[in-house]
Amino acid sequence: MRKLGLRGRYTQVRRAGTLVMLLLAGSVVRGQGPIGGFPVEKGSFTIAPAYSREHYSTYFGEGGVPEDRDIITTSYSLFLEAGLSEQTALVATLPYLRTNQDRGSLQDASVWIKYMNLESPTRNATHRVFTAVGLSFPVGDYATTGIAAIGQRATVFQGRLVYQYQFDNGFFLHAQSGIDFQFAPESRSTWPLLLRSGYGARYFYVEGWLEFVTALEGGSAVQTATAGSGSSWRRLGGTVYVPVVPWLGVVAGGAYVLGGEYIGKSSRLNLGVVVKL
Repeated sequence: MRKLGLRGRYTQVRRAGTLVMLLLAGSVVRGQGPIGGFPVEKGSFTIAPAYSREHYSTYFGEGGVPEDRDIITTSYSLFLEAGLSEQTALVATLPYLRTNQDRGSLQDASVWIKYMNLESPTRNATHRVFTAVGLSFPVGDYATTGIAAIGQRATVFQGRLVYQYQFDNGFFLHAQSGIDFQFAPESRSTWPLLLRSGYGARYFYVEGWLEFVTALEGGSAVQTATAGSGSSWRRLGGTVYVPVVPWLGVVAGGAYVLGGEYIGKSSRLNLGVVVKL
């Protein structure tokens, strides 16, 4: 990697960017996964426990028609990331969910391999391209029917192509898309699109993002608290990360569903701790 005139600031934003993926691991709805546009140092290991609370009183059914519901989803999640080489990282997530006063359960774990295909410096910035493949699968014996169910016990292959334009002064622009293909218990596919921008400095990191998820097949009558079969949505969110010491930081964020189909019009708050070993 080239040496930069603002090397100290660049190192901080790179570190913050890799850690802030904690927020994404805390998400209780499929979509914006834990793949970012920052490289991961070889031999590094990050562990990040998180808490989130999501609530909605309106559910968008077929065609986006609203209906009244009152659902609160509490999530405890764990995010792990390990740098296998200068180009390759292993990412894993594991959430525990509970809706309203129902009994909670581990939900769907995911394992990803992320690879940096391109890193091209320019005078004041760096272009990066990543590819990532992942598999999510159920690990809990949770209920799959009823509006308070936390998922569908689905097994999903996920592929992503990521582009990031990183300015040396700390700003960045990010876009990613790909395909989510569910092959159990039934075949379904989804097209995700994520747009993100942010800024990292020595003592903080902040970002905003906009997510579009489009189901490529229609939904069904089987719906759950977190999302329905054949769900589509538009969601807006943001994140703030603050390092406390070089190996420890705290992160907070939120998200709001703007609209969609087979999805709750929810607001979500996230809190977490990030430890880098």
